[in-house]
Order: sequence, then structure tokens, then C-alpha cells
Amino acid sequence: MPSLEPVVRLRCPSPEDEVRCREILERAGLVLERQLTSLLVRDADPDAVNELLVAGGAAGRAVAREQVGKLIGFLLDHEGRMAGREASLAANVVRVLSTCGLERRWAPLPPADLLRAAAELHEHLTASGGGFLPWERFLALFCRPAEGSRPPPP
Repeated sequence: MPSLEPVVRLRCPSPEDEVRCREILERAGLVLERQLTSLLVRDADPDAVNELLVAGGAAGRAVAREQVGKLIGFLLDHEGRMAGREASLAANVVRVLSTCGLERRWAPLPPADLLRAAAELHEHLTASGGGFLPWERFLALFCRPAEGSRPPPP
């Protein structure tokens, strides 16, 4: 089951691409809102939104996908060696959540759990030769519901 988030932020590199993103997502039945420099889709799965954009030829992307990609890059750049880098790892997880506007919904796991998650993900990435980390798996590996947040829908 996809992970519906209260908001999926989109970053569009140009006004023309913003129009393209709107057309693609509205054709799929999604409603978009404008917020400062971002487009927002409410109650959606970041991966599903991103797949629609890719399939439609838009350059814009779900910010969640961009940020998770940066976390993967951080992990691969350090060849999975995160011991002594717990603070940087936690900061990367926090950056994913805050850039997506989801820091009130999700929080990073404690440092020891983050290290285990990073080791598990690094092993998977090197064994599979793939660099994709679905949003749901990111949450399962690195996050817990934030204090006082509503539990995610079942």
C-alpha cells in the first residue's frame, strides 16, 4: 500500500515546466496548490507523483525523491561506513523530512538504529546495483512517527 503523505512538494526548474507538471498531475486527477516556490499535492504518495512526472516528460520532481537520492549519495560516497558519522546521517534524514515539509509527521530513529538502517541499505544497494529507495522503505528504515503526530493512515 502506498504511503500517503499530507503534502508532496514539487520543485519545477522553470515556469514552463511548472505548467507541464500541472497538466500531467491534473490529468491524473490530482489537485495542485501553489506555496511560495513549490507546487503542492495533498494526500498523495511521493513515489506515485514522481512516476507521473517522469512518465509525462516533466523535469520537475517530488522533493522527497530528490532528497532521498541525496541521502543515497551520502551513503555511497562514504561506502556505507557510517560509524562516527551518526550526526551527519541523522542530519541527512532530518533534511529529507524538513525539505519535504514532513518534520512534524516523521522523525529520525535513534543513532544506533540509523546506523543499522544505513548498513542494511548500503548492503542492498551494493548487492542489487540499484540506487532507488522507495519512500515507504526510507520511512521504514530511517524514521518513526514524530512526537504528537497523527499516525499515518493504514
